Amino acid sequence: MNTSLITTYTVRSADGTSIGYRKLGSGSPLVLVHGSISTGEEWIPVAEQLADGHTVYIMDRRGRGLSSDAEDYSLGSESEDIKAVLSTAGHGAALVGHSYGAICTLEAVRTGADVSSLVLYEPPLPIEAPTAGVALEEYAAAIKAGDGDRALRVAAKHFLRISPEETEALAESPLWARMVELSPTWTRELAEIDKTDVLVQQYIGVDAPILLLVGEVSPAHLVGASQYLGQHLARATEHVIPAQGHLAHAMAPAAVAESIKAFLHEQN
Repeated sequence: MNTSLITTYTVRSADGTSIGYRKLGSGSPLVLVHGSISTGEEWIPVAEQLADGHTVYIMDRRGRGLSSDAEDYSLGSESEDIKAVLSTAGHGAALVGHSYGAICTLEAVRTGADVSSLVLYEPPLPIEAPTAGVALEEYAAAIKAGDGDRALRVAAKHFLRISPEETEALAESPLWARMVELSPTWTRELAEIDKTDVLVQQYIGVDAPILLLVGEVSPAHLVGASQYLGQHLARATEHVIPAQGHLAHAMAPAAVAESIKAFLHEQN
């Protein structure tokens, strides 16, 4: 494991929101953007594997971790937050996004972010049907009632679309309590995800080298979204992470890091 010193900083986004990030390593810049109901801290094991060849910036998206929040929220504000961190990282930065964070990175590039390459780990784009759909109402009701555990079980069934057995395994893991804590922020993010159905055609016009990371045992709708991107993006390649699903960055960080390293090495 890389033992690079991790330092923390903040940068102001376009609307004045303070966006925090962790920085480690040395070399070409690389910005990591985490997904929903998580923080950048979960990506430290991956970042440590990348730090011997890259200066890694692990941002906390607004509303969690090192970052503050604002009353108004949109996918556009997430995009501006990423651009703020990219401006700190400097020209030629690569950008890695996981899950909803991958959608945020696509939006940042669609709206002008300058990146050398993109790594998209299973963006939950609504390709054939809404990602949340009508189940978002049930989820939001559980959040309003203060029942984060119930909300996550609704999410596991309808949004993550994992089996009851997988849900129970996740509920017994250390990740669950942190997911419950962050579950209120998922309501607004799910609403934004479903709105991207009108943006997909613009996303597939992104002209940058792109790696699509896909877990071998990930839910079908996530695999399908990545396959769609792979079929339509001009400069995309796909890498399947053996025996892993949507949380390989937590379960198999070395495998995720090696996939990213290999891809970025090919771009140099």
